[in-house]
Amino acid sequence: MANESAAHNREVLEQMRTIMRDAKYDQLGEVMHPDFVQVIPQSGERVVGIENFRKILEHITAGTGSGLGLDEAPYVAGSEEHYMLTPTFNVVKVADRGDEITSYVKTRYPDGSQWYIVTFFTFKDGLVSK
Repeated sequence: MANESAAHNREVLEQMRTIMRDAKYDQLGEVMHPDFVQVIPQSGERVVGIENFRKILEHITAGTGSGLGLDEAPYVAGSEEHYMLTPTFNVVKVADRGDEITSYVKTRYPDGSQWYIVTFFTFKDGLVSK
């Protein structure tokens, strides 16, 4: 049973990646729990609800003509003072333990620097809840 749950959760994350890559944010409800909360501890940000998360994604990718650029080359437009970026997020590793999944992602910033991001996903009722 635990393996089935883990396999389902990985499928949900893959679907979420596709939704974000293709900027089909209206489909986030298919993969995210209605009680979804995003916490970014290093900046103190807390996003409550799918609609608020969707609005942030739309703002980040506005004018780029694409989604978040998961596993794509970066798109940078503008000058050094003002720029817009579709970040490049390349999945390095995914580890799961039941209803908790950790992913390790590599991203590139407009200055060319590369960073690793660790994300922690919690599932509730088969959907991403945190």
